[in-house]
Amino acid sequence: MFTGLIRDVGIVRSWQKRADSALFSIETILNPKDLEIGASVACNGACLTVVQQSSAERELHQLFFVEAGPQTLALTRFGTPEFSGVGELVNLEPALRMGDALGGHAVSGHIDTLGSVLVNEATGDGFWRLRIGFASEFSNYVVKKGSIAIAGVSLTIADCATESQSSWVEIMLIPHTLMQTNLKNLRVGSRVEIEFDSQAKLVANLLKVMIPEHLKTSFKKN
Repeated sequence: MFTGLIRDVGIVRSWQKRADSALFSIETILNPKDLEIGASVACNGACLTVVQQSSAERELHQLFFVEAGPQTLALTRFGTPEFSGVGELVNLEPALRMGDALGGHAVSGHIDTLGSVLVNEATGDGFWRLRIGFASEFSNYVVKKGSIAIAGVSLTIADCATESQSSWVEIMLIPHTLMQTNLKNLRVGSRVEIEFDSQAKLVANLLKVMIPEHLKTSFKKN
């Protein structure tokens, strides 16, 4: 489990593409205790398992290796043509430990879909307006003032709408978020990982089952 509060922006140092997976290493200043073999780390919001760890060339920096399978590559930037591999910046958050402060919102590390940046512009005073489009099948999972994780970052939805076959969410990024994450590098057209709020997904899926059943029962009574 994660919170969507980014602890470091790591750098991809190696990238080995396989038939339907990838093995890559990321340099970070995260605590080595959070990078032990078998530990979970959210990389751009995707929960990945550490399979190897070593010291980096720079003092206090660590290298950890993770593997991305077919599903991860299909639902993350790591599997898109625009991902350049070595040198890419990755939002990192180690898994929560018992007793850790709970900020942000509950994030599972299971990416729902890839969105596309529609608008990315400054609004003044260092703030930034970010609008991301995604398939309309996920529209029931978003609501104004609700939570969403973009590339692993816990954010609040300022506005949302569904238009034709697609939907979008709009987010106002504060200067701190821009400085502490890789969101500052997004451009119009960039692909980005989205995890919708787990509570919103739960309610939407319950209603999907309950409403038809309620209508069916009401129809029988009438």
